[in-house]
Amino acid sequence: MKKWIQKLLPDYAIRSLILALAANFIIYFGVSQLRDHLTFHSLALPVDDRIPFFAPFIIFYILAYVQWIINYLLIAREGKAFCYHFIYGDVISKLFCLVFFLFFPTTLVRPEVTGHSICDQLVRLVYQIDAPVNLFPSIHCLESWCCIHAALRMKKTPRWYLPITIVMSFCVFASTLLVKQHVFVDIFGGILVFEAGYYLARKIKFRGL
Repeated sequence: MKKWIQKLLPDYAIRSLILALAANFIIYFGVSQLRDHLTFHSLALPVDDRIPFFAPFIIFYILAYVQWIINYLLIAREGKAFCYHFIYGDVISKLFCLVFFLFFPTTLVRPEVTGHSICDQLVRLVYQIDAPVNLFPSIHCLESWCCIHAALRMKKTPRWYLPITIVMSFCVFASTLLVKQHVFVDIFGGILVFEAGYYLARKIKFRGL
């Protein structure tokens, strides 16, 4: 049993994953508590007004969390250097997000959801839990781009993992727009911030490597 757990989540990855989870929680939910003291901006473009609200894509928005868990477990077992570069790249990218969330906070106007389908109810639940703050860069898009980035470099995953990851990630990108949780610019912000964080992590000499 212990060997199976270590194969799924090697010892060297545990602290790093805890750090990444803590950074995400503290930065995202910590800054959201300051929303009454921040001045918000809008990055909405004309194209955002043309994108319709489509509640069924909330499924992809929620399933993104499952995708991230699977991806980081696969990253962890790929190897110590591989794991450290991606996880610490993620942490660095969240620090970039912190700067934007504090010094250039953005928001948007979300539609009133009047439908009664399960998807409509899920959207209302997400709206209730998640205030329209901490939008640029999009952490949803940052993490899903990380999944694509990692899948392109993994050697221990089956061949079908990459195309499924790409399709799922682009569905997550679309979901952020179609359920009106983000605007178009937020997607590219998430991608660029992850790339910057990963680049810096690759330059760091980690102890034990």
